[in-house]
Amino acid sequence: MRRPLPGVLGARRRLSTGLLALSLFASTLYLGVRPAYSDVSVGGNSGSFLQFEIGGRPSGMGGAQVGSAAGIMAQYWNPAALASLEQQQVGAMHAAWLQDLKYEWLGYARPLSPKLGVGSVSLAYFHLPSINGTDAFGNPTGDFKVYDMAFTIGLARNLARGISVGANVKAIRQNLASVSAMGPAVDLGAMATWRGTSFGVVEQNIGPSLSFDGSTSYPLPHQLRLGLSRSVAEGRVLLATDYNMPSDYYKDVRVGAELRAHPNISLRLGYRREIGAGDDPGNGMSYGLGINFRQMNIDYAMTPDNQFADVHRLSFGYSFGSGATEKEPKPKKKPEEKKPAPPAPTGPPVIAAVVPKPVEPKPVKATEVTPKTVALATPTPSPISPAASAPPAAAHTAAFSDFVIVLPGFSSKETAQAEIKALDLLGFRTKDARIERDARRGGYSITLTRMNSKGKADEMAASLQRMSFRAVVDLAQK
Repeated sequence: MRRPLPGVLGARRRLSTGLLALSLFASTLYLGVRPAYSDVSVGGNSGSFLQFEIGGRPSGMGGAQVGSAAGIMAQYWNPAALASLEQQQVGAMHAAWLQDLKYEWLGYARPLSPKLGVGSVSLAYFHLPSINGTDAFGNPTGDFKVYDMAFTIGLARNLARGISVGANVKAIRQNLASVSAMGPAVDLGAMATWRGTSFGVVEQNIGPSLSFDGSTSYPLPHQLRLGLSRSVAEGRVLLATDYNMPSDYYKDVRVGAELRAHPNISLRLGYRREIGAGDDPGNGMSYGLGINFRQMNIDYAMTPDNQFADVHRLSFGYSFGSGATEKEPKPKKKPEEKKPAPPAPTGPPVIAAVVPKPVEPKPVKATEVTPKTVALATPTPSPISPAASAPPAAAHTAAFSDFVIVLPGFSSKETAQAEIKALDLLGFRTKDARIERDARRGGYSITLTRMNSKGKADEMAASLQRMSFRAVVDLAQK
């Protein structure tokens, strides 16, 4: 029997191993979740891991995030949403699926300048356990690794009142045993807020096809997303919906809701429906829970899948600065100055008058002024009880009877004015808002409104914090 030459045999082994790895990876990642249909190209793309959704909060809301994304993980959903970020943030996510599939994500964002906007970077890593490789004759060739990576750099900035844009540039690498592919991709997003409703649009994974070591090229999973969101019930409930148009599968509709059950606890619910896919495993409900503590937030989401396995996502976020539950600052009490006690009363007030003796009237020159005029003595304090003389108790505590919502930490009046415009577009009342120098915290601060109930003030501050505004409750001063 003829044996192939060593070089040909090596090439066959590499090709066989690569094709086997590619087949296993594609079928496990994509075809296992979405069954093939005759009129849709399923699994015919490269970089399918780019469609794996990032974050516990977004997934708990069914992935309806194009118009409601917030925080560092907005880089994945709509990079334009990062334009409202005011402090540095770092985030991470771990997802487990089918026991062996793991997805790790790490991101960081920070404001750069009013002109540049907000910059962000992230790293995504999707991996499988080592796979035993074989050649064309079934002989073992050793273990090999299968993994995908994407390094993303993003930039977002405000264009005008209530309008922001953002973009991501990605470097993608897929490694399938002895074959690999690398290539770039771009995301473009925009967001606008009008009368309290946010609208978003994003186009993801724009780029050339990936080729594995010069062999057949596979296009990227391009998709267009549209979404909107709005807060109701005085900011305690956020409603959102998205419409997605992927290039390699059916279009889908998503709806989600987030309930602020407590200033530190959020409950989430979502639903997703593939249009025309029938009993697709991707259809159905999703559930989520969020917990905020100071600068830290922890989010969990579970997406049920009856045919395969539930997908669990756990994500973390940390803000460098004030957190969502920042403690209410307590003003330092100045020592009260002791007033000298009034002199003891010696009797009722006396009015002393010098009465001139009656004389016959006679003409008086204009320059003559009689010294005998009526003089009033300084009245002596009357013996009135201290309770009656002191101001009412309400007047004494008026300086501390109300509460104000304050947004601190602005470097200039211009940035504070831009924030007031954003609040106005979101539906918050800004008629009484004023910008002042913040001697205690530094920079400038916005005093948004004044309330006579601490509970209502805390609720409003929580609503602002949920929308990534830095808000605290202070005691009102005179």
